[in-house]
Amino acid sequence: MRVHRRTTLAAVLVGIAVLLPTAAWYVTGSREAVRRAEALEAEAELELHLAVDREAARLGTRFEALRQQESDRPFFHYQTLYRDPRGAAQGLSVTPSPLASGSTDPFVWAHFQIDEAGAVTLPTVSERFPELSSTEDFGAFCLLLTEFQDAVVMDDGSIGGSDDGSGDRELTMTESEWEQIALADTVYATITGQHENTNGPTLAAGDLRVVIRVRPLRWHTLVLVSGPALAALREVHTPAGVVLQGFAIAPLAVEQWLAESDLALAFEPARALSPEQGTALVGGTGWMLKLATQEPTMASAAEGRAIVNQFRSTFALTAAAVLLAAGAVIWLVYQTDRLARQRARFAAAAAHELKTPLSGLLLHSEMLAENLGDPDHRDQYATTVASEAQRLGRVVTNMLDLSRLERGAALASPRRGDLGSAIERTVERARRRLEGAGVKVELSIPGDLPEGLFDEDALSQILDNLLDNAEKHTRAVSDRQVAIAVAAGDADIRVKVSDNGPGIPRAQRLGLFRPFDRPASADATPGLGLGLALARGLARAQGGDLQLDTHDQPGATFVLTLPQVEF
Repeated sequence: MRVHRRTTLAAVLVGIAVLLPTAAWYVTGSREAVRRAEALEAEAELELHLAVDREAARLGTRFEALRQQESDRPFFHYQTLYRDPRGAAQGLSVTPSPLASGSTDPFVWAHFQIDEAGAVTLPTVSERFPELSSTEDFGAFCLLLTEFQDAVVMDDGSIGGSDDGSGDRELTMTESEWEQIALADTVYATITGQHENTNGPTLAAGDLRVVIRVRPLRWHTLVLVSGPALAALREVHTPAGVVLQGFAIAPLAVEQWLAESDLALAFEPARALSPEQGTALVGGTGWMLKLATQEPTMASAAEGRAIVNQFRSTFALTAAAVLLAAGAVIWLVYQTDRLARQRARFAAAAAHELKTPLSGLLLHSEMLAENLGDPDHRDQYATTVASEAQRLGRVVTNMLDLSRLERGAALASPRRGDLGSAIERTVERARRRLEGAGVKVELSIPGDLPEGLFDEDALSQILDNLLDNAEKHTRAVSDRQVAIAVAAGDADIRVKVSDNGPGIPRAQRLGLFRPFDRPASADATPGLGLGLALARGLARAQGGDLQLDTHDQPGATFVLTLPQVEF
């Protein structure tokens, strides 16, 4: 019991020594792997967001330069034809707008002007984006501009900003210069056939000053049939009224420009005042750049998961190896303890098993040698001496045979023979001993029993051990009985040895055939716990087996199977 407690304590200490460092390693390592994965993902997301911000800043700078360029443009450039005041000394000539004849920025798909009457003038529409200048888009475009102009006329307000005049430019010219510019409307109407009046306005003789107020260009979003578009709008206050001027940006052109970068970006109106994750506002346009795909983020997340999975795989393999090693250590400790307990039980059982017959043998030998006792009992003394000597011989033989069997030595040479006769001879030799001990023996062998393959010496040793085991465990029974029943199966011959003893509890059946393992109920009976282990080994050496009949019934029943001779 003390050894068993030491083994349990050692197993617990080994388990603690292995499990605690392993658990600590897993906790710290898992945290570090997760931290690295999160840091990697956060770093990738930060770099991605910074890249989006850089592209948004670059695009915003481009837009601001374009807006400033158009803000500085003379207001009359937005007319298809205009009267250049600088050419007044050379006569009345009409000059085409630079927007109608010159090159435009790749982003711009249209310049426009609309007067208070709702007439739209388009000095240029870029042919690079014909899908943006379709009939439907043109109609929607003009309608939106008219709505903007109506708002200006009705409310006298400002497009996209306050009416404090900040950023306004004021131009002054003589009335004659203004009327020369205004003449372009009449000329354009005549050219296009909108009216028949070809007479221009009467030029004033005086040089009264005329003030032209030009408000700054501000960004707005136009909702067209093909989708939203970005536009810059400004009001121009003239003596003839308020006109709306500006230019429109093609989103497709912007996305083509953005395609030169390594990022897949979309250019679209901002849905909130503050950009969401993966987006960046483009200057003061009210538009934003948005990642069109999450592949970079997904790639970094996958890389982070790979780090965590790699750690877990490494931990699983290492932990499995450590646990196997710990299990091996615990198993070795257990086996060492078990062997020590077996040796202790063997020593105690061997001392008891050998001491009892030796004491009787010595006593009766001395009585015979000194001619003590009744002469009529001397034969009985001699018989006792012979019986005790045989008993000692069986003990020694079992020990030697089991040792040879564990070393792999062949203890049986099966041959074809009459198995029934061999069983009968063995039982008859043991009958006198068993009946002398008060055990009734019953033998049942069918007459048509087929021949078997067996070794008679090994068979005799098996039956002797089974019968000796039955004799020992029926000593507490008043009517002691042992029954041997032989029957032929399909391919084997079964020999059942049954007794009417107390039987073997279920909890003690597991180690029944292990050497030196004896049931707790058998502690009061002599024996080393070798008989059943040796008997099974000899049975299997002959091609058969020895099993305990597990059916719930009084006593214990062992079934020996041996192969039949095949015809």
